[in-house]
Amino acid sequence: MRRMSFRWRGEAKGREVFLNLAQTAELPRIVRKSVKQSGKKSVRRKGKERAGVNWIWPAIGFLVFVEVILLGGHAVQWAKSSRHFELSKVEVMGTQTLRAEDIRKLVGIEQGTNIFDADLAAVRARVGSHPWIKRASVRMRPPHFLQVDILERKPAALIMGDQALVVDEDGVVLGRPLAPLAGCLPMVEGFDSRRWRPGDVVRDPRLARSIEAVVLFQGFSVMRSECISVRNTGSGQLRLRALEGKVELIVSEEGMESQAGWFRAVAGDVLRQEKYGAGRLQFDLRFPGRVIVRPLKKDGGTTG
Repeated sequence: MRRMSFRWRGEAKGREVFLNLAQTAELPRIVRKSVKQSGKKSVRRKGKERAGVNWIWPAIGFLVFVEVILLGGHAVQWAKSSRHFELSKVEVMGTQTLRAEDIRKLVGIEQGTNIFDADLAAVRARVGSHPWIKRASVRMRPPHFLQVDILERKPAALIMGDQALVVDEDGVVLGRPLAPLAGCLPMVEGFDSRRWRPGDVVRDPRLARSIEAVVLFQGFSVMRSECISVRNTGSGQLRLRALEGKVELIVSEEGMESQAGWFRAVAGDVLRQEKYGAGRLQFDLRFPGRVIVRPLKKDGGTTG
């Protein structure tokens, strides 16, 4: 039996073709074959089909987008006119010295106002204008609340003068003390408190050094629970007094951290010695690596 080669012809596309591959009638071999189009033509046909529908999905997406915008606009209009979103309470978080009621007055939005009409940036600016507030944030809590979070400035010292003014460690004038303070704030002497108003920033470097000095030295156990005062005496020197004037420190503006370490090392032992009794002592810390201790007269002079 001799095999025969063959080739599919174009006119047979989509039809079934019967081929007799044997030359003898005794053993006929019939093969049924379905003729399919070539892969290349198939791709072209699909491309043509897709070309006709390429515009459908972008059009559907555009229509959905427009619908969302329209529905969103209607939703916003409904929310801003609905009584369901009327303001009923302003919650104030983070107060320690300030009163929450005073912060609510700064918010400046009346109850019954739709919360979506609130200008949050303006509210934050009004609240942040308070000299005791270092940072403020405002957010809506639908359906009825606004929440105001504040970070208060921490009083660092009192500027003594005609009236005592509280300042923080950045030199921001907070105004007069708002409430009785626990313990004593360090008192900075030698400045005219009439020069400043609440909210002003004191940029006098002498004040900055004075505040730094009282922060360094007030943390020691021997002075922690007592009132401490500081005066800038000029020539780069500071005079600190504590324990109701029983202890006086003379400090140089340069190297105050080292001087604080020297004082910490000797103060407890010196103050416990019986020979000093209940008299007043002066610790001179201006000389590197040395602490000079002198008794003081009642008028503040030195002896010995």
